[in-house]
Amino acid sequence: ARQVGLGVQLGAIRGDFHQGAVEVTNNPTDVAIQGEGFFIIKDTNGTPFYTRAGAFTVDATGKLLDSVSGFKLQGVNGDIVIPRGLTIAGTGSTTAIFGGNLDASVADASTYVSTFSIRDSLGSPHTLTLTFTKNFAAAPGRWDWAVTESDANITGLGGATGNIVFNTSGAITYAAAAGVATPQAVTLDFGSATNTAPVTGYAGTSTVALTSQNGNAAGKLQSFSIGANGVITGFFDNGLNQSLATLQLAQFNNPAGLIREGASLFRESGNSGVPNIGVAGANGRGSLIAGGLEQSNVDLAQEFTNLITAQRGFEASARLIRAGDEALQTVVNIKQ
Repeated sequence: ARQVGLGVQLGAIRGDFHQGAVEVTNNPTDVAIQGEGFFIIKDTNGTPFYTRAGAFTVDATGKLLDSVSGFKLQGVNGDIVIPRGLTIAGTGSTTAIFGGNLDASVADASTYVSTFSIRDSLGSPHTLTLTFTKNFAAAPGRWDWAVTESDANITGLGGATGNIVFNTSGAITYAAAAGVATPQAVTLDFGSATNTAPVTGYAGTSTVALTSQNGNAAGKLQSFSIGANGVITGFFDNGLNQSLATLQLAQFNNPAGLIREGASLFRESGNSGVPNIGVAGANGRGSLIAGGLEQSNVDLAQEFTNLITAQRGFEASARLIRAGDEALQTVVNIKQ
């Protein structure tokens, strides 16, 4: 049993893991957890720690680190690394898609010229010339086409001719198979089922032009972002984006059982249970908010109210003790 009169002592320290408000920082390496879960970070010995403090920074080697402890943020494949100066290789064109119109009202043997650019296997661009010649004498609605080059890096073209035949409505009824080989093959798509805006043969100005091609130049990493599911996406200066890593969260059956290590870090214990590790937004784990930090979940107004209440209670108890002491002193004085 507790003895009366021994003063006030600390009963226990209990962690409050309720969701705190999220403050927007617009820093791409700041991340807040909306819901349950902890970030996983490891020290230099590989010991895991858990935290909800999502203020991270990128070191000179591209690793994402906890900005306070310097411990390494963990993802699906271990340490999360975003290499500075990361580049992706260029890719060669395999399909060139065309759209526009060929004027059905011009005289037979009339030509229309359009230039277009494709990329080789290293992603370098090469310009080709596409010439259409009206040949209704051979077949109604027919346009012959031929590809030529003036690029010194191209030694020759194979399969660089063909024809398009339009029906009476101006739509393609036949497009000869075509390819540009140097030595890569490039399909010229004038009106396949996947071409949403095929070449037409109406009586109107000729406007045929390249609408898209699937080759790309080499690209250098410009920036990155962290998605709600923890996927870190890199954005490159050639317009492409690529997944770089996936951040993971840990969830505990009893977060209150975690061992405090200071600096908002916790360790697993027998009371907390083993961590349930996986991607954010799955199996009860919270989602992520990039560019924001979770604030303290302490309600200052409520805590000040509690403090004032405790202070008034202490003052009242002190007055009772003082009154009792004075009464006892009076009794002693009367007896004397």
